[in-house]
Amino acid sequence: MGKIIHSKILPDNKFIYKLLIEPEELANLKGNLRNIYLFCADLCNKNAEINQRGNKGVTKYFKIPLSIRSRKKYYGTLSYQKIETDTKVFYVYIVDKNNSGQLNNKDK
Repeated sequence: MGKIIHSKILPDNKFIYKLLIEPEELANLKGNLRNIYLFCADLCNKNAEINQRGNKGVTKYFKIPLSIRSRKKYYGTLSYQKIETDTKVFYVYIVDKNNSGQLNNKDK
């Protein structure tokens, strides 16, 4: 994981951040330097659960908390990225807001 080592506020209230990241992190971007989102592990404080199914629980499912979904099971197309550090594994899921129709913003 990287860290922000310098920031500057522009006149239009946008920010410029200078990042310090390891070469492996840069390689993981595979040359994509647009549409990059930053997140902080310390802000991941909502509880979630994993369901286990199948023989000896070998199949695992991330449960979408009921507070941010309806009881209907259709969520449109999902995509995800797995990010590993020395101590944590992050799964970042992407749901298209316009096509999901079932997710809400109660759990902000």
